[in-house]
Amino acid sequence: MNHPPGRHPQNSLLSGVMCAVCVLGWGLSGAAGLVGPAAAQTTGAEGPLIERYQAERTRALARRHLRQQGRWPAHPPTRLPIPTDSLRLVRLTSSSPAADAPPFALDDVRPVRHLERSWFREQFADTEWAFLGAGADHTFLDTTRTPTLRARLQAEFGDPTQTLADAPLDDSLTGRPQFEYWFVVNDSVPVQIMDGRGPKGRGLVVAADRAYRDRLRGLRDALLAPLREAGTAPHVDYYYDERRERWYRTGFDGRSFFLSPMSRGDIVPGRRPRLDTVHTSETPAASHSSTP
Repeated sequence: MNHPPGRHPQNSLLSGVMCAVCVLGWGLSGAAGLVGPAAAQTTGAEGPLIERYQAERTRALARRHLRQQGRWPAHPPTRLPIPTDSLRLVRLTSSSPAADAPPFALDDVRPVRHLERSWFREQFADTEWAFLGAGADHTFLDTTRTPTLRARLQAEFGDPTQTLADAPLDDSLTGRPQFEYWFVVNDSVPVQIMDGRGPKGRGLVVAADRAYRDRLRGLRDALLAPLREAGTAPHVDYYYDERRERWYRTGFDGRSFFLSPMSRGDIVPGRRPRLDTVHTSETPAASHSSTP
């Protein structure tokens, strides 16, 4: 067969293939333009594309974690139910721990004064203590700010049994409470009440003989029930912030609560601070609200 001059059969075939490819590409691009909006709707913020991206990111983070930590297992994050999932106040029901707490009958309450600490320690030297911290229930004693409870303890029981000022300052300060109230309940039950996080916390920590562990919540509620109606009395304590490694004067001056930084050199070992109402009332920058 004779071919026209200047043309080859292979060149003709190649040109035909390229033409077909161009036509196919044009068709696909047009189709993509037609279905683009619909495709975008299926891969929106709630579509499978985002879900696949999130899953792949989780796997990538897990692989990086394994490379850094060795063979420790890494799993995707899982949401765990917690009591604060709802912003609505959870009311106590018959199935709540506070409602199920057995009542404790108080026949006598004796606060232990500052000078009676040695007697208390000797009398209850063999006591094995059980502790009750701030619970998850939305009760007055669990949710009220600790400074407010401290002021009400002052009004109801007077000065604390022990404070930071009563111990040598060269000892380790880790875990030492700002204040402690000690009691002897019903002539034989030792009880200690203290702060958990100083003026930055809520609630109180209560400790008693472990023989009363199952009744500790009822004991706490009965012993501290007067705080609900008590007033707020002026007082001042030392407080040591472990994270900042800094000392403060904290308390209530009769009008507002305060938290004022101070120098450690101003502390006289063994001597409790004195309340300076003029100084604290004139330093609003160091004060904070007295609402629970």
